[in-house]
Amino acid sequence: MRLFPQIKILPTDVREYVQSRGRMRNMQGFEIRIAVYSNPPRCLLYEDRHGRQKYGGYYLRFLQHFLEVHNATFVPVYTPNDSPGHCIRALLARRVDLCGDSLAQGSDKAFVVTRAIRMAYANVMVPNAKPLSSYRYLVAPFHPTVWICLFVYIAFIVFFMSCIHWQQRRRWIFSTFLLDAIRSLLFTGFSLKHLHGRERYILFAVLFIAGFIYSTFYLGYLKSILTTEVFEKPINSFAELLESNISIMIDEYDRNLSRRYHLPDMLWPIIQVVPDETLKRHRSGFDQEYAYILFSDRMDLFDYAQKYLRHPRLRRIPINIFFLFSGFPMRESYFLRQSLSDAWAYAFESGFLKKLAVDADHDTMTANVGFKFLVTDYYEAQSLKLDYFVMPAMSLAIGYGLALFVFVIELTAWRRHRHRHNQR
Repeated sequence: MRLFPQIKILPTDVREYVQSRGRMRNMQGFEIRIAVYSNPPRCLLYEDRHGRQKYGGYYLRFLQHFLEVHNATFVPVYTPNDSPGHCIRALLARRVDLCGDSLAQGSDKAFVVTRAIRMAYANVMVPNAKPLSSYRYLVAPFHPTVWICLFVYIAFIVFFMSCIHWQQRRRWIFSTFLLDAIRSLLFTGFSLKHLHGRERYILFAVLFIAGFIYSTFYLGYLKSILTTEVFEKPINSFAELLESNISIMIDEYDRNLSRRYHLPDMLWPIIQVVPDETLKRHRSGFDQEYAYILFSDRMDLFDYAQKYLRHPRLRRIPINIFFLFSGFPMRESYFLRQSLSDAWAYAFESGFLKKLAVDADHDTMTANVGFKFLVTDYYEAQSLKLDYFVMPAMSLAIGYGLALFVFVIELTAWRRHRHRHNQR
């Protein structure tokens, strides 16, 4: 009764006692100290455009609704930073009664949580497939096996035409037929003037048809990827993550959680533990140089933030690694545990919790809580940059290089032929 000195003891019977037990309908303005900090989308702390302090996040906002319905007073207690670890320390020191966040109960059971009604799971968020540099677009339209087949085709057709020419003229001219074969694939003019007879027309038809098909498919694919971009191979497994040489960035709290709930052993070599501020700066900025471990609600937030982008920055590996039950953390044996658990279950059952989660995602994007809002990407005409000319410059360089290579072969063969002729 020391908690509520203004409440009087009223006589009752067994039926009324059973109905009202554990249900606090009016707390007479009793103060409930809530630890608040920014941990989107569960708990948000920000100022609106008028400079007024605002609280958001679907866990913290639910607590505000709960206390308002039960006529209790919401008393925010600010933690030193945005790490859940400071909230736990405040609970243990009895500076707060509840945390406006979702945590799993520790093995030492130093604090309790509300009755969990759903199992949280975590995935590794990895960089989405990055767009290829423009200089790689020359070979991007076709798979490596197609290029191998193409080189084999060129070598075979050049050798075949050289053999026919040797039969007709008793001379070997590989370089001329090599240029003719390449010109046919580029769908430019070629004549095969060094060949005679019906073999010339048969080979001309073969080169024309093959070059037409190849150049049409190549140019079609090249134009399409220049418009929509080509991306690297996405990471879909832990083995591919290890091969990509990308570190998983976590903070001290996540490391303790990973040890308790058995993070796969193969991932520990690439774990990088950093301060909480560093983790949030890279993760909230969608830094693609690192991977991150996120639970389902925060992954939904990242998906919400990327829905207006042409190409997502981060994506989840479809392998669940953590399975845990979480709830509102509170002081041990706190009297609101049962009432808050029931209210949380009713909110989940009615769909009210889903509405709060969607609102929290929107608030995170529009409020200044350290979560960078990604500007919507549009398909629009842009001025040409220096990168645009890299591919044409490389094509020109390859063409001149091939011409120089053929010229050197021709010059070497001519000199050797003249040297043999002089010896005779």
